[in-house]
Amino acid sequence: MDSAPPLVDSRYKNPDNDPRGAYLLSDLTAPFHRPAMTYQLKGHMPPAGRSWRYTQEATAALELDGRIVFPLAGRPRLKRYLSEVIPESKAWTATEASSRLEVIVRTAMKAMASEIANNPLTLRYVEWRDLERVMREIFEELGFTTELTRPAQDGGFDLRLETIDDGEPCVFLVEIKHWLPSGQKPGTKTLSALIDVVARVGGPTKGLLLSTSGFTRNILSGRTEVEQHSVRIAGQSKIVSLCQSYLESIEGIWLPTTHLSEMLLQGSR
Repeated sequence: MDSAPPLVDSRYKNPDNDPRGAYLLSDLTAPFHRPAMTYQLKGHMPPAGRSWRYTQEATAALELDGRIVFPLAGRPRLKRYLSEVIPESKAWTATEASSRLEVIVRTAMKAMASEIANNPLTLRYVEWRDLERVMREIFEELGFTTELTRPAQDGGFDLRLETIDDGEPCVFLVEIKHWLPSGQKPGTKTLSALIDVVARVGGPTKGLLLSTSGFTRNILSGRTEVEQHSVRIAGQSKIVSLCQSYLESIEGIWLPTTHLSEMLLQGSR
């Protein structure tokens, strides 16, 4: 029978008529101290020697999903639903587990995009792969068809974007360099590699190199007019601007005033 044992069932309640059903409240802290996991959560801090169980971005996603409860007294608690209890006789298939994890990750990335829009300084603390995932969520919300490449197998770019402008397909290969924490800056070698990739793909394809740490002074030296038309570069301000457009879009106050391809390249060079 596909149900949790009665002993487990009795621990789950639904005092606030949560549509997801009965749940129990669990500890939101971990039994060790990690500086990156120690932050203020609506006026609450983890006890001495402990830290929050999740990153600030993941916690924000859980709060947005209504899974965190803030009691009148005591620390915030996490809702764990009875429907998520998996009996030993009914384990998830690999496909179900993968799909579930994908939803969790993408929800967290959307929360991270909103956080960057509201507080650009948080960009420094975002992992490089997470930033690629964040940008995927942003571009999809703004209207692009997106494809996120696999790490170390990206073929020279991180995201493939596609849109239709005046009935014509427009394709962009986006390479993201998140070297802000180290202070390194991409230069001519990085740009040339993306130019070569775009040239190999051909057709209505252009490239965009985004960097959170800026670029070396000579990155554009020697670039031909054709190369300048095919691949553009943009820095941290463009990334933040895209995050802010994303936030305005989900709040229903952003409407494109130009073609998506023009919007994407605004502020680039």
